Amino acid sequence: MTDPLTTVLDSIRLRASVFSRASLSAPWGVEAGDTSTGIFHAVVSGSAWVTLAEGGEPARLGPGDIALMPFGDNHLMTDAPHRRSRPIAELTTVDGDGMGRLVVDGGGERTSLICGTIEFDDDAAHPVLNGIAPIVAVRDTDGRAARLLHQIIELIADEVDDPRPGAATIITRLAEVLVVHALRSHVESLPGGAGGWLGGLNDPVVADALRAIHAAPDHAWTTGELAAIVGSSRSAFHRRFHEVVGQTPADYLTRWRIHVATRILRSERASVAVTARRVGYRTEAAFSNAFVRVMGMRPGAYKKAA
Repeated sequence: MTDPLTTVLDSIRLRASVFSRASLSAPWGVEAGDTSTGIFHAVVSGSAWVTLAEGGEPARLGPGDIALMPFGDNHLMTDAPHRRSRPIAELTTVDGDGMGRLVVDGGGERTSLICGTIEFDDDAAHPVLNGIAPIVAVRDTDGRAARLLHQIIELIADEVDDPRPGAATIITRLAEVLVVHALRSHVESLPGGAGGWLGGLNDPVVADALRAIHAAPDHAWTTGELAAIVGSSRSAFHRRFHEVVGQTPADYLTRWRIHVATRILRSERASVAVTARRVGYRTEAAFSNAFVRVMGMRPGAYKKAA
């Protein structure tokens, strides 16, 4: 049975692209502003500090480290904590090929960044989007993650700095791989019992239950069945699942079913009735009611919009 993280990473359906190459020497500070897409910043060389504009603890990034802002929240990138920042639009020029060049020459220590966008399918049901923080700093802890991520970052930088035929496609594909690697590294770095859906992937009890749900979303799972799979009593399992994930097993099953349904409606063009049966609903009405609770619209309207 496929591990739950693989199942979810495979289902993200993200698009990523690079919009800017930054060459910065201290002192410098950049304010991104709110954006309609997610944002990532990857450190090629040097160092940077990232924090949400509304406040919070700054996180230091070094070579091979990445900051993800999956919802496009306004944030600051600086050479030192609490450095005064300027809007990114005031510091960026655009090449003829559409690539932004962000240059600040303060005369001090140099930092090189790759900056890009992240777009997820419009899927309010996706557990990643419901469990991830507004800012995620993916930093090296054991040397393994940095080696992989830094290699990808350097490949992107090489393609941006010396574009050859096909560079745009290569950069896009590498950016998508980079973001998926970063998400995996983030999940793997979460301590046991960290809480939230992502933390549940590292919890031996919860992960086995997630694996079962992901493998058969059309099955009428009960708390008792899932508890038996993980070798726990019904009450202990229910309590553990709710503590870690923040949802009951039944609520999570509903959300995962609706997520799978959105993919079927969007990609396979199946009818609402067929989709309902494929994700475990006996009637179209029951499926429609669950879909509205999660997505805020009826499945027919979603299918038409998609």
